[in-house]
Amino acid sequence: CAMSSPAAVVWGLALAALLVLSPAGATRQTRRPNVVLILTDDQDVCLGGMTPLKKTNALIAQMGITFLNAYVPSALCCPSRASILTGKYPHNHHVVNNTLEGNCSSKLWQKIQEPYTFPALLKAMCGYQTFFAGKYLNEYGAEDAGGVGHVPPGWSFWYALEKNSKYYNYTLSVNGKARRHGENYSVDYLTDVLANMSLDFLEYKSNFEPFFMMISTPAPHSPWTAAPQYTNSFQNVSAPRNSNFNIHGKNKHWLIRQAKTPMTNSSIQFLDNAYRKRWQTLLSVDDLIEKLVKKLELNGELDNTYIFYTSDNGFHTGQFSLPIDKRQLYEFDIKVPLLVRGPGIKPNQTNKV
Repeated sequence: CAMSSPAAVVWGLALAALLVLSPAGATRQTRRPNVVLILTDDQDVCLGGMTPLKKTNALIAQMGITFLNAYVPSALCCPSRASILTGKYPHNHHVVNNTLEGNCSSKLWQKIQEPYTFPALLKAMCGYQTFFAGKYLNEYGAEDAGGVGHVPPGWSFWYALEKNSKYYNYTLSVNGKARRHGENYSVDYLTDVLANMSLDFLEYKSNFEPFFMMISTPAPHSPWTAAPQYTNSFQNVSAPRNSNFNIHGKNKHWLIRQAKTPMTNSSIQFLDNAYRKRWQTLLSVDDLIEKLVKKLELNGELDNTYIFYTSDNGFHTGQFSLPIDKRQLYEFDIKVPLLVRGPGIKPNQTNKV
């Protein structure tokens, strides 16, 4: 993929939710629609990141619309997530990196931005019950920012991961109370825990209010720990050897030009292994999507629910000899998947705008 100017797809995501949930929209149907947002972590679209997700493709993309040119304004977790929550570019919400000093889940963020995130507005202005489960912002739970006892305004149910992506041995804030998880797959594997929490919410929530759910999985972020049943998947898969793989970016930004070319055999072996593991972690996300859609259908709520699927940023594996990372303003790092199904959206649609 070539370099491209990032478009504020996050604006569209936040504003679309607000628009479809507005009182004017509600007059066209007996019930205001529900909204579910599934947010993955570091999932590319340029280098085959959606390929493992067969169920997601069938249940969301084929039943709705795929946006072919969806971009984030920052190829870094915390600034991008802040943009998704606020609908603002980083120079307006002032989250510039993944540290407290960079305003990632800082006291200043909590005071200035959190009260006006779109879930907070949905609850306060539109009467939605709101549910969050998973990774929030990278420094969430830091002692200097209130610890896991801090529950951002606007959330009826709060199950947030302390700090960055993990799959085992982590702490969740359960409505402000710390809950420690270990390394027992059946009760601790985070992607499955998020799925189970989401199903419980759908089972026991109020049926008299519309709902907004945000499920923020760790996959496919490092440490790329797959569920046991998927650890042998994709053994014959390697990172794509596309036209800019393992070549020197001699006419690119000076940061790109720092990469050593050609990469060592050990570097290539490492990134191929990482690529496979990333795909393996996504298989549990695929299971989560299937469970969620089946539960919505069983509850009779699927036809009145918008389901968004996207990622906070992309990823690269060997492009311009950059082994594995993100952070660059090239399409492999800023272009993300964006799938939507829901009321009024015809199946098998694509949008190239």
